[in-house]
Amino acid sequence: MAIESENGVEILIHVGIDTVKLNGEYFYPKVIDGAKVKKGDLLLEFEIEEIKKSGYSISTPVIISNISDYLDIIKTDKILVDYDDFLIAVTK
Repeated sequence: MAIESENGVEILIHVGIDTVKLNGEYFYPKVIDGAKVKKGDLLLEFEIEEIKKSGYSISTPVIISNISDYLDIIKTDKILVDYDDFLIAVTK
């Protein structure tokens, strides 16, 4: 899933490792391409247990794809984050 913030930060969220090989099985997008979203909007639902049973890790990389446009990327030190936890901040 790719998101671009209002200030131009390009964010790629990839649920699981190699899960693209599932061809969308167990994944249920909740927004259409190009939709405006806000904090708290449901973007995607997925079946964690089915993904694990299929042999895939559910580690979820969150990548800033236009990192060269920013001075610094500040990330959490946590390995696991919850809904309202700090994850990433960028400075221009």
